[in-house]
Amino acid sequence: MVNMFSITRAALLLSPLLVTWHVFAGITLNKHRTEAVFRGESVTLTCNISMENVTFIKWTRGRPLFTYSMLSNQTFSNFSSDRLKIDVDFPSTLNITNVQLEDAGIYSCEATDRIGTHNVTWNLTVSENPEEESFPWYFVYLLPSASAFLLCVIMSAVCLCRKHRTVPSNQDAAQPQFYSQSGEAEGIPQGPRNATDYRTNNKQSQYMERLNSIYGHL
Repeated sequence: MVNMFSITRAALLLSPLLVTWHVFAGITLNKHRTEAVFRGESVTLTCNISMENVTFIKWTRGRPLFTYSMLSNQTFSNFSSDRLKIDVDFPSTLNITNVQLEDAGIYSCEATDRIGTHNVTWNLTVSENPEEESFPWYFVYLLPSASAFLLCVIMSAVCLCRKHRTVPSNQDAAQPQFYSQSGEAEGIPQGPRNATDYRTNNKQSQYMERLNSIYGHL
């Protein structure tokens, strides 16, 4: 009788525990998160749960992306891009490298263990990098200005070169010439003062030639 009473008492004590176990076994824990990144960056989505007792894990984004069964050690992956990766040794982590605008959306990680199902959902938003957006705006305005400035510099350099080449030839063409007694052309020295001295000397020479011709006939 004593043994029977002890067994009955133990069964009554275990009954609430068994009921509690069945209640918690059907629980689904949901977590919702938001992740914002710029285009070109990398992002890591991780189910913050203990993988010790997990028997099945599934990643979805509108459709199944990755599933892994620890009991059967089977893996299924359906990634549309090689930028999305999940390491089999760490199936609770999804890595996305070089994030693009088309990667935005709802990602879900569903992990099943002896307690129930843990569901973590991310709303991933992707936006343009402000630095990348500002570059074309400056580029559109700076390129014409830089081109115009460069063209002005080139035209100025060409004009200066032509001017330096033209000035000596014009000076040579405008230089007055006179003929010596030998009949060879000689240029008048440059400069106002040299020209005046030349005219004075020329007049004196002509005067002396006339005197010599007059006294020579006498």
